[in-house]
Amino acid sequence: MRRLFLAVLVASMFGLTAKTMAETIELIGPEQPVAQGEVVQILLKGAMDGSKAIGFWRGQPLEFFKIDDNNYGSLMGIDLRLAPGMYPLKVEVSSPGNSPLTRRTTIKVVDKDYGVQRLTLPKKMVTLDPATLERVKKEGTKFSRLWYKQSPRRHWRGKFVRPVPGKLNTPFGLRRILNNEPRSPHSGVDLRAAEGEPIRAVNHGKVVLVGEFYFHGKAVVIDHGWGLYSIYFHLSQLDVSEGDFVEKNAVIGLAGSTGRATGPHLHWGIRLGGARVDPFALLRATSG
Repeated sequence: MRRLFLAVLVASMFGLTAKTMAETIELIGPEQPVAQGEVVQILLKGAMDGSKAIGFWRGQPLEFFKIDDNNYGSLMGIDLRLAPGMYPLKVEVSSPGNSPLTRRTTIKVVDKDYGVQRLTLPKKMVTLDPATLERVKKEGTKFSRLWYKQSPRRHWRGKFVRPVPGKLNTPFGLRRILNNEPRSPHSGVDLRAAEGEPIRAVNHGKVVLVGEFYFHGKAVVIDHGWGLYSIYFHLSQLDVSEGDFVEKNAVIGLAGSTGRATGPHLHWGIRLGGARVDPFALLRATSG
């Protein structure tokens, strides 16, 4: 009889725990529609300490990190050219002693007009000869292979910081028209930086690409883990090598005007889960 009583008691406690988890866990997304190019912070509220959560967003895994004993968070990127509409987000949660749970929500994405920039450049900088065009294609492939790789480890910690303190020259998302020919929108921001000014890593991470490229000049890409990358173009000097681990605020190179640039500055970009997002949106999303 005593064993039976204990078994019933344990079963009741387990059922109560599972019921409590099922009732209290909540997936919280943005209350307002989200514009193209933004970074969304997702909150999983009420999850037990030791829980494991994984999200699924447009075919990409979405990792969650522990905020405190009962809350987990995740960062999600809305691509610059993602079509407006309603997009489903699913999160699966598992925790010790409980049955797996699924939570769903939808993210409403709306269009954003970032404006138009018209530039007149020497013809040779816009119309490429066959050899240069082939080089540019190969270089583009080298970059694009990175963006959808999901490093299993999260390197970044806390808020992200600016790579240079300079003012904004060219904002994110501008639709560019070069010599009256439409080009891809500006997928990063251009920040003022004097020739030779130190460029700093925006968070902890692993250097995964270092080189000199036709358009981008001397460039560095840092993998911060979980599909989050920071990009630095037009450097005059490279102070890191592929495979290096760098700390937040570490100097990775010096500002310059290499590649297709009309003067010294830093082009700074962010990729999150493959999405081209506004770097300042990432700063805002992690500022708390």
